[in-house]
Amino acid sequence: MGLFGRRGNASFDRSASRDDLAQLRAWAAERTGVEAYLEPQTSVTNTTLLLVAGDGEFTRRRVASAAAAGDFARRLGIPIYDANRVGTPQRMREYAQRQAAKDKVPVAPRVVKDSAAVAALATAASVPVPDVGTGADADATLRELWRAARSRAHPDRNGGDRTAWDAVEAAARKLGLSS
Repeated sequence: MGLFGRRGNASFDRSASRDDLAQLRAWAAERTGVEAYLEPQTSVTNTTLLLVAGDGEFTRRRVASAAAAGDFARRLGIPIYDANRVGTPQRMREYAQRQAAKDKVPVAPRVVKDSAAVAALATAASVPVPDVGTGADADATLRELWRAARSRAHPDRNGGDRTAWDAVEAAARKLGLSS
């Protein structure tokens, strides 16, 4: 039996299929400026082919081998590079950052209405009551205060007594920090 049991590495249970290549072919046909990057097999993934469009959009799928990836790229007439030698293009990382920024949900400014709950957290954290303010800074300040209060009030630090822990969690719920 191997180090991780009989099943071995689960990521190798499924090898590249015709569907993988069909998806890559369809993806490349819909975009311009596509380049291919061969990513070698690792301990957790099979050999993959990364396609990157001119705007940085990208996709990757398993391929049977480096030779199969080369044949695929030649048939489509797109350049192929070894990702270990040249890396992946910066435009790909920039595209991922643009998508993450687009998907980010705007955070409404936090208005702290329960100063007693803030005082309870500050007391539990053994720090002076901070001036919380509003907006993103308020959220960060409250979360740091909550983290410190939880650390000090944890039952493992207090001989199993949950009284302080429960008070911290109740204050956090009043402030909308926990559910």
